[in-house]
Amino acid sequence: MTTMCGYEAMRSGKHLLFYVNRDGLPLSDRCNERMWNFCTEQYPNHASEIKTLRDQITSYPKVTYIEPPFHLASNNRLSVREKLQQIQTYIQRLEYNYTGMQFFEINTNRPISGLMDAARHMMIEALPIKCLEAFLIAVYLTTGMRDVERFNISFKTRFNSITYRHVVLGIKYNQTYAALGLSRRTDLAYKPLNGKYDRLSTLIDDYLHAYKNYGHTVLRIKIGLPILHDLKSFLTIHWKAIVILPNKTDKNDYERELDKVARVWRQMNMYMSYRGHVQPASLVQPASILLTTTSLPNRLQSIPCRPNSDTASNNRQSVINKTHTTVQDQLIPFAIRV
Repeated sequence: MTTMCGYEAMRSGKHLLFYVNRDGLPLSDRCNERMWNFCTEQYPNHASEIKTLRDQITSYPKVTYIEPPFHLASNNRLSVREKLQQIQTYIQRLEYNYTGMQFFEINTNRPISGLMDAARHMMIEALPIKCLEAFLIAVYLTTGMRDVERFNISFKTRFNSITYRHVVLGIKYNQTYAALGLSRRTDLAYKPLNGKYDRLSTLIDDYLHAYKNYGHTVLRIKIGLPILHDLKSFLTIHWKAIVILPNKTDKNDYERELDKVARVWRQMNMYMSYRGHVQPASLVQPASILLTTTSLPNRLQSIPCRPNSDTASNNRQSVINKTHTTVQDQLIPFAIRV
């Protein structure tokens, strides 16, 4: 969507949620003015305090630049759990964006390569972020971690007739689950790889319980396909492989379907042979497997779904198209610019 004023309003019905900067960085004068005015509109009783803060902006102490852990995935001295903890710590140090102006324009339909370029830009700028930016940064920094499977977990909730959306990066490693992300609420973001979540349904139930405590009604949960370990891939992220409607589906039914997800991934076998050749995020080799967008399913299943006997037979077809690569092709590295 194009805009002539440098920013775009994001709404839920008639309710204004926040603005998205379309002018790029550094922030233009019109976007900066809109950001401060929006803050005053949201908190009219604190207008004088906001003005005082704005007037002192030139006298603030110099902000320390947060160094991104670009080469963390290649560090063999750390366990996967320690790596995930350090990535989460870095994301939290960037801090949540409370300004009402999203600094980075993100198109989720872009290929992985474009989204990873955006993630690298976010880390270089080191500005406050929200959940979607944190998701992309987590994808970037976990690329190259062997035996780590990454997928999106997207939530759509309602509170006081206002619809909210949230996304975290789901992690699967050695039959245990975790999640990386950022939120105003700590229990809606990071879930450590500590063995507590031995099933995907256990991880999702933890989020559902947190939402219930905050009075949110969870309308929909979307879980995507595993994301390739390739920063230069021209494929897009498949955001909606399975859809769950918790308030319309029996808890036992959707938990049963959630626990089938890993088996469906294995049946599709869309990345297993590639995973063994993954290099660290600092140096990614070209893949010898080509996945075409036409070969990816539009939707694995939706809940309520078909009987169990139909599920396996409909998902056994491989989505891998192998192409011949020469030795010369495999020797050409893709250097990641940082």
